[in-house]
Amino acid sequence: MDPFPSDRQSALQRLEEFVAGGVADYARKRNFVQDRHGNVSRLSAALRHRLISEEEVLAAVLAVHRFPAVEKFVQEVVWRTYWKGWLEQHPGVWEDYLRHSPLAPSLPPSGGAMDRFTDELGTTGYMHNHARMWWAAWWCHQHGLPWAAGARFFFDHLLDADAASNTLGWRWVAGLQTPGKAYLARPDNVAKYWEDHDSLGGIDDGVRARIPAETADRSRVVLPEYPEAPPLVPGKVALAGHADDLSIETTPLGTVRPDAVALIGQPGETDSAVKLAWRSRAMDDASVRWTSHYGTSVARLTRWDALGAWVRENGCDTLVLMAPFVGPEADAWRPVRRKLQDAGLRVVECRRSWDQRLFPAARAGFFPFWHKARPVLSARRS
Repeated sequence: MDPFPSDRQSALQRLEEFVAGGVADYARKRNFVQDRHGNVSRLSAALRHRLISEEEVLAAVLAVHRFPAVEKFVQEVVWRTYWKGWLEQHPGVWEDYLRHSPLAPSLPPSGGAMDRFTDELGTTGYMHNHARMWWAAWWCHQHGLPWAAGARFFFDHLLDADAASNTLGWRWVAGLQTPGKAYLARPDNVAKYWEDHDSLGGIDDGVRARIPAETADRSRVVLPEYPEAPPLVPGKVALAGHADDLSIETTPLGTVRPDAVALIGQPGETDSAVKLAWRSRAMDDASVRWTSHYGTSVARLTRWDALGAWVRENGCDTLVLMAPFVGPEADAWRPVRRKLQDAGLRVVECRRSWDQRLFPAARAGFFPFWHKARPVLSARRS
């Protein structure tokens, strides 16, 4: 089986195995970095692309385990929702990252303990979350390199690279997300949680935080109002899917009976070969599932700007899709949407009820958000 499931059925199987086994020990073992990463679910890439959803994962866990016993795992899953909701309300932070990330890929320094993780990232497209924190701190504070360049390096390689989690996580390590509070990698912490380390070479215990100047517009914007399901509309309907949500058949869009279906798979210009291959497999899986579900072949578009011609070729009057999140998909979609609407096409963007309920609470730090989200989640099974 793929160590990081790239199809929905494998992701559901991995979830079932984790519910039966690892989730009970997650709180105690999650910070320990192991080969093959048996202490964590390894579902982050599937969640990022919504081969399975956060709601599905927590429903499966809470159907078997009492909430207090798995609260730490629930909390970690909901961190992804929190980051997304926060960035949706502070898009200026994503724009700041784009301004400061290099046009060409950055290469990390070499030498020392962090080389193991650099090699793992290049080979597998994955790095344990604790190791990501050490690595980012080593980049930002020990080497004094720009946080946005490090974030770009991760984004190019991580299978689970998400605009919100990646950008805001790097800002937190750098000392920007929580102003004045940076994260530093210390040899004793690395030695405690990484049993396989050969040495702690290259990790300086005397490093002090090098917090950069804030350049982002952190103003909060009002969240757009999206329906969960499209209204009944006359004429021919086109349905488009994309990499931010690859299981739209499990949403209210599953009840749509489209005249044409397309899947947009626009890769990042500097994505690694490993990331491109994983994403291609995930797209193939979505295409097969949607062909079966909607009863029509799925057109594969390699760029968002091909959408207009495809809609016209199919003679459709309405385009329905899940609204992309702040990040590369939304950036590519925005000018296309304007052109389609200017041409008189009806565009209906939808959003899952999970996001609609939880995103508005992501206005400040995580723990005020968790204070609001926890009662809703714990009510599922106490």
